[in-house]
Amino acid sequence: MKKTILSLLVLSSCFTRSTVVNRDAYDSVNLGDSVTSVEKKIGNPYQVRKYKDGTELFEYIERIYAVENEIIEENHYFFWIKNGQVVSKKITNQRQSNFDLIDDDDPNNTELQ
Repeated sequence: MKKTILSLLVLSSCFTRSTVVNRDAYDSVNLGDSVTSVEKKIGNPYQVRKYKDGTELFEYIERIYAVENEIIEENHYFFWIKNGQVVSKKITNQRQSNFDLIDDDDPNNTELQ
């Protein structure tokens, strides 16, 4: 248990953010902003999905890394575009399992405890 807590403390002190797309950038985009404005504020999207009704979905990804460039968290920022303007936006978050952050190959190995 002590090893797990120590590992998490070490990892938490090593976070880096290597992208300009983050929560502040997301918050700077307002409903009604034009596509040009969005791209000027936060750059080109990671992915654009086009729907039959003419709506587009712009997706941006923020990756948060720990030691050795291991991704431990991703924030996905979505903007729905209709007639060239932002009509909706949403954030989703994906985190790695805590077991993936433990140094042991087998987190259930009781011999090490």
